[in-house]
Order: sequence, then structure tokens, then C-alpha cells
Amino acid sequence: MSKVRTPEPEGFSDYWKIWLPIARHTDGRGLARETYRKHVLMGADPQDIIDGARWYSRNLKENERAYVPLSSTWLNRESYLDLCDKERAFQERIAGHQSAPTSNVTPIRRMEPEAPKVDYEARARRVKQAMAGAGLVAGE
Repeated sequence: MSKVRTPEPEGFSDYWKIWLPIARHTDGRGLARETYRKHVLMGADPQDIIDGARWYSRNLKENERAYVPLSSTWLNRESYLDLCDKERAFQERIAGHQSAPTSNVTPIRRMEPEAPKVDYEARARRVKQAMAGAGLVAGE
């Protein structure tokens, strides 16, 4: 008697490509596939699961690798619901940086100091007042 192979749910192969590099040696594709299918049938968006796994695998520290849960456990905890938003925000930041100019050099404009505006009439009045206050007579 042979087992009937069911087709993989939409997006599972993308999810498994992301999860496989961090998977434990006891993690199995079959159990992960069934858990993935169950969550998709319950209304989970496959893209949420993929984005959550991508964020989780990217931000996994080396000392945490020994504590990576099985794929089915990670799915059953619905960890992807929290992480998918972080992944999308990260992707938006990357897209924003890529659309920005590639040069990080800002041109420096040479700022010429403005010449002070001189009010010659006011200056002449002050000089005359100073000379008159000192007792000097201005020549006419």
C-alpha cells in the first residue's frame, strides 16, 4: 500500500527554503507541511508566514541556534503574526534607501558673507554729534 501524496499548499516551498537553513536535524518537511496547511486553511495568509520566517531566520543570533523550535512548533505558536510586520517594515526601509540617491556626499555651497549695509547719513550724523560733544568744530 502506498501513501497518497498531497500537493503542497501555496507558498510552502518558499517557506521551506527560508526555514531549512535554520532547521534542526529532527525537523521534518512532512509535519511542517501539514501544520502550514492547517494554518492556511484556518485563514492565515501564506505571505505572513513567509515574511515572519524570513525575519526570524535573518535575526537569529548564533548563540540562539541551539534553541530554534521545530517548524511546526513555530507555526503553532503563530510567531509569524508578530514578525511579518517587522519584515515588511524592513523591506520598506530597504526600498526607501535604494530609491534615494546613491551618493552619500552632500555638496557644500560656499557661503559668501554679506557685506553689511552702511547707512552713510546716519554715520555722518553720529560723527558730527561726537565731534560737537568733544568740542571740535567740523570743517565746512
